[in-house]
Amino acid sequence: MKPNKSDMYRLPWSLNDNPIGWLEVTDKCNIYCRGCYRLNRTGHKSLDQIKEEIRFLKQWRNCDNISIAGGEPLIHPNILDVIAYIRELKMKPLILTNGVKLVDNRPLLVELKKAGVFGFTFHIDSEQHRPHWKGKNELELCELRLEFAKLVADLGGLFASFGSTIYPTNQHLIPAIVRWAMEHMDIVHGLVFITYRAAPSDGSYTYMAKGEVLDKIDVPYLAPGNEEPNFDFTSRTVYGKIKEADPNYETSSFLGGTQTHDSIKWLTAVRLGTKGNTYGAVGPKTIELASSFYHFFTGRYMAYTNMHRLPKVGFLLSIFDKDMRKAHANYWRDIVRHPGRFFQPVYQQSIGIVQAPDILSDGRMDMCDSCPDMTIYDGKLVHSCRMEEWRLYGNYITSKPTAELGSPSTISADEIPILSRNN
Repeated sequence: MKPNKSDMYRLPWSLNDNPIGWLEVTDKCNIYCRGCYRLNRTGHKSLDQIKEEIRFLKQWRNCDNISIAGGEPLIHPNILDVIAYIRELKMKPLILTNGVKLVDNRPLLVELKKAGVFGFTFHIDSEQHRPHWKGKNELELCELRLEFAKLVADLGGLFASFGSTIYPTNQHLIPAIVRWAMEHMDIVHGLVFITYRAAPSDGSYTYMAKGEVLDKIDVPYLAPGNEEPNFDFTSRTVYGKIKEADPNYETSSFLGGTQTHDSIKWLTAVRLGTKGNTYGAVGPKTIELASSFYHFFTGRYMAYTNMHRLPKVGFLLSIFDKDMRKAHANYWRDIVRHPGRFFQPVYQQSIGIVQAPDILSDGRMDMCDSCPDMTIYDGKLVHSCRMEEWRLYGNYITSKPTAELGSPSTISADEIPILSRNN
């Protein structure tokens, strides 16, 4: 099933040349989200420590953007200073937030903009314990998403996207979220869908740290005993759900996995359209050109942009980009049917899909190749989704199928064949 790697641009990111630096300023939070992989153990980091981590990310990641995460970053007492410092070092501060602190709080948003915030990715989904919204499904939560989108748009000049964790309970509503975003392409600049993963706790795997078997593991993403880890729900499945809502949607770039040749861990797309109507998507050739051009002139790769409108001259890229040619043709067909739309802007809206880490049948962990969300622990870069393993056990947890632990891993000396020189 589509998408195929051969039809997309493999993003050229690496460990030391990556557009994103993941900065966790706190592990405290004001709500609880199912699937959260952070334990509330240490509280707020000091401003000095945060600044040191920002400098580390700039030096060793070559970041264009710093994703300020947590916990909930907006409850950190020095959040304005953090944003200002990132701007001072000529990077883009993007806040990953549940938005609770911004409800009926425009003055805070104004202060964040003055400090230099680039934008927000709001995490909103139906498995959150969110004040006044608990029990609402994804379609009902679009009312809240629109409230935040309008709040950001009213201030102007800021990026606004919306992330959702996808579970067996809400996957059927992906098309509804995609259609909602299409209706508000002027103020909704992106969507992110993250597939839920959990470490199986049914005894099928044995977990180890530093070679020692763990009788019990404490990580927050261990699945409850009655829950399926949902490993069969992949980025390709989410792709198909999005296609149900928007046949013109198509992906342009990807990141693969670290262990399997056919896994697609990150899928990105930029669709083009007007409010309530799409024409197609930016193709891989355009993404490759934009990525190379930006890196050539800035020395960094780019993950986010505040250019939300496509200048009509941008359709000239269809000369070498077949996906843009399709979008351009659909645009003119629409203009013929609705001439008034010629005077309406064409918007760009990104859609990202992230397939979280998978435990393979042999126990290996299939991570995101060139992971964009690596953060800092004890002076080294680690995967943010697995940092609790370092905090609790001093290294990554490894796993092995329990059934294999009884098989011999060595052979005795008398079983080793001896060959003479004459043989």
